[in-house]
Amino acid sequence: MRCGILHGAFFQMGTAFADPYAVVPLFVSGFTESRALIGLIVSLIEALTVVPQLGVSRIIRRHADLARPVMLTGIWMRSAAWGIIALTTILISNQVFWIFLVFMLLVAVYSLGAGLAVLPFRRVISETITPRRRGTFFGGRLAAGGTLAILAGLVVKSILGNETLSWPRNYGILFAFSFISLTIAYVAMSFLRFPPKPVTASPQGLPPLREEICDVWKTYPVLKRLLGVRLLSGGLPLVLPFLTLYATKEIGIPLAWVGIFLAAQQTGAILANVAWMPLGNRFGTRAVIRAGLGLAVISLAMIAAFESAMALTLAFALSGGAVSAIKVGFSGYILELGTPDIRPLLFALEGTLLMPLHFMPFVGGCLANALGYRSLVLLGGVLLLGALVLAHTSVSYTHLRAHE
Repeated sequence: MRCGILHGAFFQMGTAFADPYAVVPLFVSGFTESRALIGLIVSLIEALTVVPQLGVSRIIRRHADLARPVMLTGIWMRSAAWGIIALTTILISNQVFWIFLVFMLLVAVYSLGAGLAVLPFRRVISETITPRRRGTFFGGRLAAGGTLAILAGLVVKSILGNETLSWPRNYGILFAFSFISLTIAYVAMSFLRFPPKPVTASPQGLPPLREEICDVWKTYPVLKRLLGVRLLSGGLPLVLPFLTLYATKEIGIPLAWVGIFLAAQQTGAILANVAWMPLGNRFGTRAVIRAGLGLAVISLAMIAAFESAMALTLAFALSGGAVSAIKVGFSGYILELGTPDIRPLLFALEGTLLMPLHFMPFVGGCLANALGYRSLVLLGGVLLLGALVLAHTSVSYTHLRAHE
């Protein structure tokens, strides 16, 4: 419990220093003006995490004792990759081509490491933290992590607002802070104690993967509607990577405001999380998903209507609450499905089927090139409205089980 909360706190802080939706697009814009390429890089950060997951789910279900080594391999791959990125960016700041090449290659390693680590991590949490304490566990991670991420946002403001630090060295310093925070998080994660065997042991002779996927698809028909809502919620990642570019390059807001935007986003997430747990407990995870989608629509409407730093700050705060609701809601929904031995496959299958969602930043970059930022924001809002309508008309899995 303690190590998991400590990991969550410093991981969120480390992610804030190199936020893929706020900091990374600005860093990459120093290499290229193509918003499509910027969006593709952000997409790959997310999409490559999915690649190993089906394979990892099979491994840890067949051999539970390999879950911890697989997780440790993944997290230390990530830490090493980000440390090398930071060193390269700081020490050879005049070698633009090599910085970009190293960044691209190691970001791929970083993302693949997440694909190795995420399923063992979810498994150990589901098998060691009892349901009645999961609210405390996840709430503690979000509260502590959000607080540290706000501090990280203020550091980002100070570094990016310092005119004596030139590009790309200023980002190299942020990446170094990210590496330090991630290393602390992964040390804590390394102390997670795995149970000697799964609560529900999986048979050694699993059926072929294709058969398992077909069985899951038939057994849980609600997954189809869930995936539909999830894909339409891609209106948010369609827009998010380009908001800091829109603010700094089109509206003309000073670069130092990026740190304020990050702090506002984390503050919004912390304040919203206070509501998500009781809302989910009383009305179910579907209510949390709908609330998050509603906040996302409002945040994009504000961006479309106003062109000021304060309006964007409020919009970032609302988007932080929306992102946290969508994460909490969809993760909780999956936890309601199936038995402990099948959940790694459910998570891996969901991630694989949602691969198009991870490429929404790339699509957003292409649309921003062709139509401009404001049209992109409006399109994102339309998709989110569609997700909200579909979520309202769907039947919750809990209701279906009660009916059966």
